[in-house]
Amino acid sequence: MRTIVKNRPKENEAWQNGFYLLDKPIPKIKKSEVLIKVFAAAICGTDVGIYNSKDSLRVTMLKAKTNPITIGHEFSGTFAEATPQARKILSKIIFNRAKKIPQIKKLIRGMSLEKISQEKYFSKIIKHFHFTAEMHITCGKCYQCKQNDKHVCQNTIIKGLHDDGAFAEYVSVPAENILLYHKSEIPLEIMAFMDALGNATHTIFSADVKGKDIAVLGCGVQGLMAIAIAKTAGAKNIFVTDASRENFSHKKLIEKRFALAKKFGATLCFDMAVENERNNFSNEIFKITKNNGIEAAFEMSGSYSAYRDVFKVLRMGGTFSLLGLPSGNMEVDFAKEVIFKGITIKGIIGRRVFETWNQMEILLKKGLTKKLISNGFVTHQLPLEKFDDAFELLKNGEAFKILLKP
Repeated sequence: MRTIVKNRPKENEAWQNGFYLLDKPIPKIKKSEVLIKVFAAAICGTDVGIYNSKDSLRVTMLKAKTNPITIGHEFSGTFAEATPQARKILSKIIFNRAKKIPQIKKLIRGMSLEKISQEKYFSKIIKHFHFTAEMHITCGKCYQCKQNDKHVCQNTIIKGLHDDGAFAEYVSVPAENILLYHKSEIPLEIMAFMDALGNATHTIFSADVKGKDIAVLGCGVQGLMAIAIAKTAGAKNIFVTDASRENFSHKKLIEKRFALAKKFGATLCFDMAVENERNNFSNEIFKITKNNGIEAAFEMSGSYSAYRDVFKVLRMGGTFSLLGLPSGNMEVDFAKEVIFKGITIKGIIGRRVFETWNQMEILLKKGLTKKLISNGFVTHQLPLEKFDDAFELLKNGEAFKILLKP
C-alpha cells in the first residue's frame, strides 16, 4: 500500500525536512486491533511541524517504534478487518450506541451482544458504519489512566508520531480506541479531522462559555475551530486576535482568516501587528464588558505576545486555557498577573477520552457540521501523492483544512 513516511530522527544528527512516498505492506492486525480502509486523512499542525523537522517533534519522535514512520493521525474510513477479540469490542460499542441512535437501534433490533459479534451477523452490520479513532494509545495502567485522565497518560504512544499512522491506504488501531458512527450521522469529510476538532473542543470546554464574553487568540485552523465551537456552545461575544507578518499581509489576514472567523461567530477581530488595532483590542473589550474584562481566554497561537495581551483583558477570577505551543521562555509577574487576580491557568493536551468525543458529537449534530461544510473549512481534497502541494498551500496561507485521499 502507498504511505507517506519520514525517517526516524537520530541523536545528534540533522533531521531532513519533508516526507516521501513508500510502498509498505498492509498492517497485520493482532490482539484486539482493527484494520481500517482510509477514506481521507487530514493534515494537522503537528504534521506540518514534522514535515519541517521542528526540534520539539524531533525529540519526541526519537522513541518511534517504526522506521520509517508512516505519518498522520487524523482520518476517517471504513471497516476492513478485525480480530475476534476486536469484533467483540466493536459489537459492544455498537450495542451501546443503539441506546441513543434510532438508526442503529433499528439495525440490531432483537439481537444480543453475543449475536452481533458473530462474524456472519457482524459483517452485515458493520457495513453501516464509518470509522475514526482516538490516536493517542494509552497504557491503562499508570496513575493518570486509573484516574480517568487518559489524555495525560505517562506512556502515551501517538499513531503517526511514535507508530505508523494514517497517511496510508490502511491503518490499524486498537478496537478500544475506535469511534463508530452510523453512515447517516457525521460526514466522512468531517470525521477525517475530528481528532483536531477535539483539541479545540477540549480547550473551549475547559471553561464555561455559555452566555459569556471570551477571547480566542490565534486565527489559524485550531483558532477557527475554537471560534465555531464556542459559538455553537453559546458564547456571547468572541474577540479574536492574530498578527499579520511578512508572508501573510494584513489584507490577506482580513480576507482569509478574519472573514471565516466572522462567519463562524467572531464578534470583533484584531490584527495585533497593527498598533491601533492592538489598542482597540483592550478598549473594545472593556467597553463591551463594562470594564469587567472577558470571562475566559483560549490561546491557540503559541505566541507569548498573546499571553501578555490576555493578562490585560482577562477579568479577575477568569480562566486562561493554553493549547498553542510557544518556543523559548517568558517572564511572568505571577503575583500581579495571576495570584492577586485569582486567575485559573489550564494547560490543554489532546482530548479527554472519551468525554471530548461525546461533546463533539453533540456539537456537530447541533449545527457545527453545517457551519464547517457550508463555509468551506475543508479547502482542498488532494490525492495522497500530492502531499508536497498540500504543505505548500498551508505554508502560503492558501488553505485551512486539507484532506489527503489514498
